[in-house]
Amino acid sequence: MEKTIKQKFEVKAEDVVNDDAYIGGTYKLGGNGWEEKVLKGISVEEVCKMQFACIDEAETFYNMLAKLTGFSIRKNDLKRDKNGDIISRKWVCSKEGHRATKFFENDNRQREPRSLTRVECEAAFRIGLNRKYGKWIVKEFIREHNHKLVDPISRQFLHSHRTVSNPEKAQVDVLRQVGVKTTQIIDYMVKQSGGHEHVDFTQKDIYNHVDAMRRSEIKDSDTEAALAYLCGNAEMDSSFFYKFNIDEESRLANLFWVDSTARMDYACFGDVLAFDTTYRTNAYKKPLVVLVLETFLDAMMNKKPISVVTDGDKAMRKAIKKVLPDMCHRLCSWHLQRNAFTNVYIKDFSSIFARCMFMHGNEEEFEKVWHEMVANLGLNENCWVTEIYGKRKRWAEVYLRGNFFGGMRTTQRCESMNAYLNRFLKIRLRQYEFVQQFDRAILRIR
Repeated sequence: MEKTIKQKFEVKAEDVVNDDAYIGGTYKLGGNGWEEKVLKGISVEEVCKMQFACIDEAETFYNMLAKLTGFSIRKNDLKRDKNGDIISRKWVCSKEGHRATKFFENDNRQREPRSLTRVECEAAFRIGLNRKYGKWIVKEFIREHNHKLVDPISRQFLHSHRTVSNPEKAQVDVLRQVGVKTTQIIDYMVKQSGGHEHVDFTQKDIYNHVDAMRRSEIKDSDTEAALAYLCGNAEMDSSFFYKFNIDEESRLANLFWVDSTARMDYACFGDVLAFDTTYRTNAYKKPLVVLVLETFLDAMMNKKPISVVTDGDKAMRKAIKKVLPDMCHRLCSWHLQRNAFTNVYIKDFSSIFARCMFMHGNEEEFEKVWHEMVANLGLNENCWVTEIYGKRKRWAEVYLRGNFFGGMRTTQRCESMNAYLNRFLKIRLRQYEFVQQFDRAILRIR
């Protein structure tokens, strides 16, 4: 092992060499300054004569030197004067020191210990404040290491060289706001930089930044952030409506919101409602559904629709009977045909069932065709057939004729809307992200 060399000295004004890289006794941060010298191979003597305008500048220099050399740095000693002002700062190799013995003596270890990373390396860089000139001068520089240095291809993964710059963070934030996945953002930035070897961060660094931003956006709680977002919308849009309630444990139970455009659309075209219980949930397993009837009517100034098309959800049927007893309720023909196929395993039943559903005759003709089918196919004891027959006034065309449905027999428009929204609403979205992404989806479709 080579013997380490320590060089301690005080830099005086006359020690500053006559070099274009110096400005008022301090190396420039660009052009022909110390960055170029480091790239070419700066000597110990040149390092010993360097001065810096601030601590951050010195840290940037030593970290650049470390990256080119093949090691990582970390902060070590810090000294202050009696007024609390910093007068000395030291950085060391990340392999400085040794692992505390308590970590070796742990008899209750549940996992294998991590590999040793500290090998008592003495490489260090320390600066001190020269009060006379207001500059930071090099007090100590130990260049040699007692361990193998990292190859150039892997140096970017060393801890002190992994950094996400402010412009990169801003780019990540903007892409997240328009719904781009974090993995896709990383792929894009790597492609933009020309490959993984040209970026100064890892996938974990980007995920850490995203996580930190999400935590900062919900300073109090996720729910409060979501409600604050909706409250802000209400302040900008006088006709914006939102309502929520909480459960026994003071947690958000239900949340409903609608903007002025949707309310105006309903005022003009709200004669028929299509409702589907297919939904996309968020991180809290809360479903997104199209409407909640009582709150919906409250938001729409109590204008009641003429008719509604649903997929057969029992809770929705119960709500319709309670809140809108006079409204004509139609069951979705697509869902009925699918259920017929999955509940009755008899050839030709699905096609005959469809003919019954859409036949143009009268009620008597429907009853005749239906009972003949049941008898011929031996379905008298089939529970599903018996149950669906009891609901015939909500799906058979002969019983629904004369009611206005806007040309709709199915909840297909809801299904297509669900598919569209799924592009924006991801499973792990938090509540405040959920409402923001929903608004973005609606803005685009409009």
